[in-house]
Amino acid sequence: MKVKTLVATALLGGALSVSPLAAGERHTLVIGSGEVTGFYFPTAGALCRVVNKEHPRGASCAVSPSSGSAANVAALKAGETDLAILQARAAVLATNGGEGFKEAGPMPELRAVMSLHGEAVAVLARQGAGIETLSDLKGKRVNLGRPGSFQRAMAEAALEAAGMSEGDLAPVVELDLAEEAAALCEGNIDAAFFTGIHPMAEAALAVDECNAILVPVKGKALDAYLKRNPWLSRATVKRGTYEGINDDVATLQMKAVLATTTRMPAEDVYDLLKAVYANFPALTRLHPVLKGLGKGETAKDGIVIKLHDGAEKFYTEQGLAK
Repeated sequence: MKVKTLVATALLGGALSVSPLAAGERHTLVIGSGEVTGFYFPTAGALCRVVNKEHPRGASCAVSPSSGSAANVAALKAGETDLAILQARAAVLATNGGEGFKEAGPMPELRAVMSLHGEAVAVLARQGAGIETLSDLKGKRVNLGRPGSFQRAMAEAALEAAGMSEGDLAPVVELDLAEEAAALCEGNIDAAFFTGIHPMAEAALAVDECNAILVPVKGKALDAYLKRNPWLSRATVKRGTYEGINDDVATLQMKAVLATTTRMPAEDVYDLLKAVYANFPALTRLHPVLKGLGKGETAKDGIVIKLHDGAEKFYTEQGLAK
């Protein structure tokens, strides 16, 4: 096992808790995650806690930190990890050898196991800007985020879903996430996109400091847009998520997906999911990022590549298959 995996295991404080003798008798499933300070790392840790409680097919589990989806795809391809957490869009692009994965080439053996948490867009507008719908952003000063960032990509997706583009806005603003609340409250911009796990501290600051308004992401063109971009799905910022938000607000999200390859035996994937579902309420309490995750969505939302045979069998038996 690589040194970085061993270090990650120690940091997880119990995600891998087997004696040296037992470890020698079992095989260890390694899950590629993300940065230690991000969301994928604790999500993988929560999954490992379940595996190390149930030991499906005698397996134990360890978490391998990484720089994100691209590194996780490479590790899966090289056989350095057994499973990995990927952004849904990255899973599609990796499978097809698309943007960001052209040099590595297509990876048709990539398979989905389950959908996990989603990172949702929240569009906040300042009081008095006259913005109640996305179409009201036309001609306004809107922060989309830094070019190349996930925040920027999701902002552009939300605009396109509403039948708009950057050209419909006043000159585009490109502030970091940490700068948005101050710019909004000081009146330097009219609206801003916040993407992540809600509530976000940055968005909460804008709501608390200047009563920023949450704008829904919806419209007639949304269904067609989601059909063209299946890695995105509908989401809701629940009422009460932010102070003064008294109604659910529709938006978009991109899901994280637990993936593997066709090299992993169907019975191993089946028993892994069986262990996860047997401990599902406990799993969703292990980290706030998993709070509110439902069994039904794990089998459907964000599953935009082929399901692993073991996962398909499990979901079919549970009545959750698409």
